[in-house]
Amino acid sequence: MTSAIEILGADTLQRLPQVTSGAERSVRYTRAIVQDGARSYVDNADVEMKALVVDGKVLPLVLAKAGGENSNVCSPYSHYVRYLAAERAMRHPRIPPFLFDAAGLPAGLTLKLGGIERVVYVNNWLLGTNPSPGLSSDQITRLTATLATTYPRSAIVFRSVNPRLDPSGFVALQRNGYRLVRSRWVYVLDPTSGRHLARTNVRMDLELLRRTSYDVVGSSKDLEPHVARITTLYRDLYVRKYPDLNPQFNTRFFALTLRDEVFTYRALTNDGRLDAFTSYFIEGGVLTGVVIGHDRQLPRTLGLYRMVVAILIAEAAARGLLLNISAGADQYKMLRGARPVDEFDAVYERHLPWPRRFTWAALAIASNRHLIGDRPKEASAAAVS
Repeated sequence: MTSAIEILGADTLQRLPQVTSGAERSVRYTRAIVQDGARSYVDNADVEMKALVVDGKVLPLVLAKAGGENSNVCSPYSHYVRYLAAERAMRHPRIPPFLFDAAGLPAGLTLKLGGIERVVYVNNWLLGTNPSPGLSSDQITRLTATLATTYPRSAIVFRSVNPRLDPSGFVALQRNGYRLVRSRWVYVLDPTSGRHLARTNVRMDLELLRRTSYDVVGSSKDLEPHVARITTLYRDLYVRKYPDLNPQFNTRFFALTLRDEVFTYRALTNDGRLDAFTSYFIEGGVLTGVVIGHDRQLPRTLGLYRMVVAILIAEAAARGLLLNISAGADQYKMLRGARPVDEFDAVYERHLPWPRRFTWAALAIASNRHLIGDRPKEASAAAVS
């Protein structure tokens, strides 16, 4: 069997491998987003999309562009500088936002001058948390050589690298000379032992879900008519309540991922009205939450957010899987037994000039020593131990 690595654009997608049951999600999603362009599905993703084929495995490849107002999922500058400033401004509303921007200006300027925006992302689905690429060390060696030759001025980046949930991938990237830059922490819950049921909050959430008057809808066909509502709920939470540097998924994104069953969706409906939803994918013994939305105009006593998180917990427990609840809502998740786990960007920059390499080295030191970003609240973690 001959091994091959190909980089395909919109004009060569006919060379994509035939869809198999194991690769169906990746092939369909990658084909659509390369064919139509990232901004057809994510309003703030002004990037070039390619399909990376590694021994028949299809992965989305993102060629980042410098400048603009790109989302934090496709711009290192937005992720490490702009998002942090926006998050802190929201956390401290009495302080003028420009002060947070000014505080990050020296570091931001240094990173920009160091060409941090010149990157090629491997397996970037434009999600907060990406599926594992499932590549061997040999495959990483070969694709790295191909990408370094094809894009000699760009760093090569794998996002969502998690040593707890994908230890073999983590080690394979290290062996291939990738530099690990701490990106954020995500929250992981292990419901397989049943210990999560000792948490009062978990029991109350599951009981609320059992007794609710809402219907839990899981059929993609039944949810497709609600695409506009799903989009509205998502954007109200992730783009209005939280920094608008989050990926601004539009109706075409949700229509695609529902129609082609890229993700599994669950929604809460009442008299035909959808008031909350969640989505997830399963891979490598892990159920990973993708996005959540709920009507923030309705009374909090309804517990919409609590119920959609409870759906994720219940489904992971029923399947005997670990649950990755992604980032954010730190105290809420720790009170339900989830633990913070560092997630990394794995960066290959050995083919770049030394000033560019120095920039990534400095960022890695600052991030890995928690000089960038905030630590999980230790008091909260202790309270749930």
